Amino acid sequence: MTIIRFYCCGGWICRQCSDEREAKYKAEKIDDMFRGKCPLCRERMPIEGDHKEIGTMILKHANKGRAWAQFDAGNRYMNGTNGFALDKEKGLKLIEESADQRYPDALFIMALTYKEGTLERDESKYIQCLKEAAILGQPDAQEELATAYNVRRNNEQEQILHYATLAASHGNSRACGMLGHFFMRAECGLTESLILGKHYSEMYFDDAEEGDPCNPVSAFNLSLALYRLGLDLFERIMDIPGHSPIPKSLFWARRALKGDPTVETNDLVIKFISMLENEAKSHCTNCRKEAGSSPLKRCVRCLGAWYCGKECQVQHWKAGHKFDCIKRMI
Repeated sequence: MTIIRFYCCGGWICRQCSDEREAKYKAEKIDDMFRGKCPLCRERMPIEGDHKEIGTMILKHANKGRAWAQFDAGNRYMNGTNGFALDKEKGLKLIEESADQRYPDALFIMALTYKEGTLERDESKYIQCLKEAAILGQPDAQEELATAYNVRRNNEQEQILHYATLAASHGNSRACGMLGHFFMRAECGLTESLILGKHYSEMYFDDAEEGDPCNPVSAFNLSLALYRLGLDLFERIMDIPGHSPIPKSLFWARRALKGDPTVETNDLVIKFISMLENEAKSHCTNCRKEAGSSPLKRCVRCLGAWYCGKECQVQHWKAGHKFDCIKRMI
């Protein structure tokens, strides 16, 4: 849940309630009456971007021992941002005070300090802080804990799945990628499921924007899931207009190469792309005429369909390729 914090009184509301409130005020034309005022205490709110006033308010709450403010101020000192001078010692002290009050985000940061050695390297304290933050519902801590258990491989499948599922239910992309991989490979005690593998791999990319780093494993899992589901669903007939998995499967396989895969994954992806392209370009996707001596022309948008001529390409587009075609990665 995304919350909106009001620095004047320290209260908060969820983003959904905030959006509904704004829509209601605008509809009833009373928006001007409360413009710039806190919906909870009715005091004037600081102007967005006024780091000096916001910082003063945060420190005021932090001095009163409020955990959220201690964490917020601590983060700002640690990074030297938003008007706060860089002071890692003061920042870490504030985050520790927040963690002592069991503030989930602070507990997660403390766990990372024990992992990375900012304070001291301590595996037991790392896991202890992670567990506490995860139990309190911190999604990043839940994913980190699932990953930690997975790396240790001490027969902790139930714990891995428990925390990965919790994190994924909050939209944590890395946890979604982890579950997608487990379902595709039938790992961690799960039965293979192409549908769930596809579902969780897609969730990994739900909020991804152009230019974001790509998880090559999730991209390749999604490519495989699309291809294998197409084989099963259409009895190995892969050129049905509007229902061909080839363009999208190739798109995600090519995207996997844009990431930073291991040598093993890289080789698998290259072989898979080569297999798909050789299979598809052996005949015209529309009329199924064999390629022969002269090479077929490829759809320049998705690079996933081949044609013997423009007439076939136009016919195939109208027949359904416009639904299969996906813009290639530049």
